Amino acid sequence: MTRLRGFTMVEMLLVVAIIATIALIVVPRMVGRGEQAKIVATQAEISSICTALDTFELDVGRFPATEEGLAALIERPASLSAEDRWNGPYHRELPLDPWKREYVYRYPGEQSVDYDLISLGPDGEQGTEDDVTNYRRKEQTR
Repeated sequence: MTRLRGFTMVEMLLVVAIIATIALIVVPRMVGRGEQAKIVATQAEISSICTALDTFELDVGRFPATEEGLAALIERPASLSAEDRWNGPYHRELPLDPWKREYVYRYPGEQSVDYDLISLGPDGEQGTEDDVTNYRRKEQTR
């Protein structure tokens, strides 16, 4: 007679307990990584937009006005004269931040020497701790 060997209830409970213990250690460390990845992606996108804005300024001799916005990086602004050397597009498309919101662009800048470029961050409110910007906030420079 051949006897089949299976797992006992105690062995099964031990395996479940080990898996639960590992999950209790790993899951809290992984929570928040999605938001952190979005913030890093936003910083990279802001850097890319800043490069496009700097190139626009080199060609045209000024940054886009607030009214022209970041759209001036994609299409030649109507406010430019025929003598202005717009050699765009300077960016592939009008970017949205990872939270699917438009970036806030201001020229001249209120916080930065040239212009302000702001993602409202996860909470969607301007002027809060989670904003991602092209400038350093006073709290960040301490």
